[in-house]
Amino acid sequence: MVGNDHEAGAEVHPIELVLARLLRLGSLIAAALLTVGIALMTMGMTVLAPKLITAGLLVLLGTPVMRVVAASIIFTKERDWHFAFFSIVVLCAMAAGIYFGKGD
Repeated sequence: MVGNDHEAGAEVHPIELVLARLLRLGSLIAAALLTVGIALMTMGMTVLAPKLITAGLLVLLGTPVMRVVAASIIFTKERDWHFAFFSIVVLCAMAAGIYFGKGD
């Protein structure tokens, strides 16, 4: 049957494209920051290198969070309340994990 969502496995939904691009962009930025930071560290530039490495790690850790935020916004705009609710629940769980996991 043509046009059936269940059989159109190869068809990519626009939301998936946006989220994939967001993950790819975050990963590339993190990789670039880490690469430059490590290169500067090996050249002995110890003032800027730790800051770049830290920024790269923060971007790497923040990319999945941004993916969930983007999914929440997209699902809310599309009025897909079921997935919007679950995205917000995941976002709240991540926020609680960050808050309670930070230690003293």
